[in-house]
Amino acid sequence: MDSDRYTRLKAIKEFGYDINWDDLKKYHVGIVGVGGLGAVSAEMATRCGIGKISLFDFDIVEEVNLNRLFFKPQHVGLLKVEAAKKILKEINPDVEFFTYPKDIMDMDFEPIFDKKIQEIDIILNGVDNLAAREYLNIKCIRFKIPYINAGASRSGLSGYVHPIIPYKTACSACIKRINIEKSNDRGEPCTASLPSTMAILASIQIQELLKYLLKFGTMIDYVMYNMLSGEFSYYKTIRDNKCSICGDFNVLKENEKHL
Repeated sequence: MDSDRYTRLKAIKEFGYDINWDDLKKYHVGIVGVGGLGAVSAEMATRCGIGKISLFDFDIVEEVNLNRLFFKPQHVGLLKVEAAKKILKEINPDVEFFTYPKDIMDMDFEPIFDKKIQEIDIILNGVDNLAAREYLNIKCIRFKIPYINAGASRSGLSGYVHPIIPYKTACSACIKRINIEKSNDRGEPCTASLPSTMAILASIQIQELLKYLLKFGTMIDYVMYNMLSGEFSYYKTIRDNKCSICGDFNVLKENEKHL
């Protein structure tokens, strides 16, 4: 085996997995939300050698963000996407980065957002509010872009990861019936934030990303992590044929557009 920065990553093939790690170079990954979750996922994706990464976030780095991984004191006051690009480019110059310091829900940015995400192979969700999550869910379903939804609770003590393949698996709108810790704190802007919780969720996101892109292993359905008990809970979700976002009626409408 040639010795390069990916040697240890490629070694997984020696354990019976017929994958070509270099295939990652041909993929374009989008990361929406470059905060406690998205920034860590972006670093892992970068170290793995993804070909292109697009970063979407309109926020700036603040001092309160420094309890998390990734950003440093010298980045305070900078746009998160620009600070992230600088850090990530130093980590791996092989990767090409694109930054969009815009609110994805800004009406003026919508045409650009629609165009750019259609150039992306898979999206990682790192936004911290319900409205943006639902908006991203609609966009990814509409343009048939796989994405890995994830988020932490407001307490920072739990979180979830949910890979979504449009029109094949349950989307975010399909699974509102899932009772998350018998609590209603999902999807709200974070109040507390633990770097350990964020790192665990980001790790699961990247593992699912690798399995999807390199086509090995079995992807999870819906996983929740509870930091207090150290437990992972696994749910089997069912796509709702009557879902207002990805239901059969919407599939017919999408197909009619291409007739």
